[in-house]
Amino acid sequence: MNDFCFVVDSPQQLLNCRIATPFKAQTELKLHATYPLPGEFVVAGLLQSTPGPAIDANYAVSNNQIAPSLGRNLSACGAVANCTASVTVPLYSPQTYFEPRRTQLDLRLTRMIKLRARARLQANVDAYNVLNASPVLAVNTTYGPNWQHPTQILDGRLFQFSGQPTF
Repeated sequence: MNDFCFVVDSPQQLLNCRIATPFKAQTELKLHATYPLPGEFVVAGLLQSTPGPAIDANYAVSNNQIAPSLGRNLSACGAVANCTASVTVPLYSPQTYFEPRRTQLDLRLTRMIKLRARARLQANVDAYNVLNASPVLAVNTTYGPNWQHPTQILDGRLFQFSGQPTF
């Protein structure tokens, strides 16, 4: 629960001053497993399920749209003749709508290679986002023609080769 109702600088701040984030938007599941295989191999995996981002709808209202109903310019305009100030108004309560959950599977295959009596090499092959999922990580929250368009998605499948010498 986020409660900002004690701030009373303007009536606008009292709008949605108490926001309750639902349980589904706070739960994360992360499973990690490692399994040794014959021949100095080790396989490891990580499965993550995290909540999707909140979908808000914020409408930017310009001074020209507000002034007729308010009977004056916005206070941010001051004594400026041509005011370009605006106010952002949420169209519905925050933390109400969410993108689907993000599920990601990462795998690693490791081989320990003995080089000398005290030297060895750990060779790794990593595969990130094995399922090649493309869930939305962030969306445009400004109401308008691009509202709810993704601004960031999960990177595609990626392979990485690495090594770590020990001596």
